Amino acid sequence: MKFLGRGLLVTTTSLLLTAIGFAQSNRVEYDSYGDKVSQTADRDPYGSNLFQTADPQFMREAAQDAMAKIHLAYLALQNAQNEQVKSFALQILTDYSKAQRGLFSIASQQFVVLPNTLDSANLDTFEALSQLHGAPFDKAYMKAMLNGDQTATSRFKQEAAKGDAWANHTLPTLESNFKEAQKVAVMVGIHSTVSEEQRSPRASKPTSTESQ
Repeated sequence: MKFLGRGLLVTTTSLLLTAIGFAQSNRVEYDSYGDKVSQTADRDPYGSNLFQTADPQFMREAAQDAMAKIHLAYLALQNAQNEQVKSFALQILTDYSKAQRGLFSIASQQFVVLPNTLDSANLDTFEALSQLHGAPFDKAYMKAMLNGDQTATSRFKQEAAKGDAWANHTLPTLESNFKEAQKVAVMVGIHSTVSEEQRSPRASKPTSTESQ
């Protein structure tokens, strides 16, 4: 099972890096989500010279988070049993692939080197989930998505409040994904106990989940 997980990891990493390389070679033809736009040279859809994100560390964290979610989404399409889980994973794959391509394009403009491999924590999660199939996978995957989406949403809110244009532009998609994750999690027997207060950027306690 571990061999299967690592094999899928290598495959999806190759696909991701191919997409990122394409975005970097066409950086003035795509917006922050990687979609083709009509624009003049060196100008983004917002009318500024560059669609910038201010904090390189935030960019690296966002890239790592997106990469982890992309890998897990591919895994869910293979190992999940519940059709709603598969549909959610496909949406995650679509949204985060676009966001990741846009972020790497921005990084190339700002000479920021972003990670292109999973860190140890995300790799451990990937390998643990790669050993599960069916209903057990569905529960473990959705629990991981709830925790990850809560953390990412709070981080993006913080950066958006500081005036980060890319974070502000991407935040609505993350919030939508988090709401959908809560709905799908209930369908597979995971109940989110996250309160509105905990979902704010000032929350100090991590997301908690419990099986129904």
